[in-house]
Amino acid sequence: MKTRHIFQAVCLIAATALAGCQSFVENLTPARIEANASDIYTFRVRVDENMRSVIPKSLQVDIVVNGETHAMKLDPTMGKFVWMYEYAVPSSVSNIPYYYVLHYKVLGTSGPVDEVVYSSDLTPKHTVYTSSIVNRYVAQISSSRGPVGATIGVLGQGFTEFDKVVIGEVEAPTTFVSHNQVNFTVPPIPAGQSYEVKLRTGEGDLSAGVLRVDTATIGVQPTSVSVRAGESIPLTFFVDSPAPAGGLTINVTTNIPSSLVMPEVVIPAGQRSVSVTVSGAATGSGFIWIKADGYEEAKIPATVE
Repeated sequence: MKTRHIFQAVCLIAATALAGCQSFVENLTPARIEANASDIYTFRVRVDENMRSVIPKSLQVDIVVNGETHAMKLDPTMGKFVWMYEYAVPSSVSNIPYYYVLHYKVLGTSGPVDEVVYSSDLTPKHTVYTSSIVNRYVAQISSSRGPVGATIGVLGQGFTEFDKVVIGEVEAPTTFVSHNQVNFTVPPIPAGQSYEVKLRTGEGDLSAGVLRVDTATIGVQPTSVSVRAGESIPLTFFVDSPAPAGGLTINVTTNIPSSLVMPEVVIPAGQRSVSVTVSGAATGSGFIWIKADGYEEAKIPATVE
């Protein structure tokens, strides 16, 4: 014969019985579990067989988590009556509901009787246990400063390929490295300032530190422009790091606009340089200014003969 004991009813018989029922099963798994790099967590429960006159060696404890039943085993490191199970929790999961199922035999008037007890019968309103994975994102940046285009790591735990890094209010190009690291590239933003770095997850933003954005440089070749009216020469712009997604737009202006014809300058995404053609119009002399967010302004002389 197999019975399921509803312990709420049994415990109402007397206060002494209530105390006995509560101590029969003791959940040793904390409600808040510190995250680890393996995403494997140990669930433990103490089942005092003496409280229910369990026939020796008849007890088997299962854990039901995520709708799946897993057999637990005695934990030799925790002494008598402690059962354990190591469960792999997906990195995207933070809250884990679970309960225990106890199978054992007691001695009845006609011999051994099979019994099944659910841990939820011992909790208020028959609720299941819930443990939360905390500190899944212990985030810090690997460098406190860097120029536009620099690659910087965010270190912590439990990262996913969907996480993004935001500097100020600008989303930075982010690369998933592992559950313990994502890298981001400092986007074109004004230099000489400090910005809060946040890890944007599906559960909200988490602060990862403060980054000081230093000034980067834009190179130009040749370092001066000399062209005849009606002729053209190539002008190459280059930076130290690959241009971000969407490309790096460089603002090129001159104080002799009637003398020089300048095209739009954009370094393509992933590239470090671009060449454009500068054409001479009316004669004149002056300068060309090269600007971009996060880069030091450059100036070269220009002459049209």
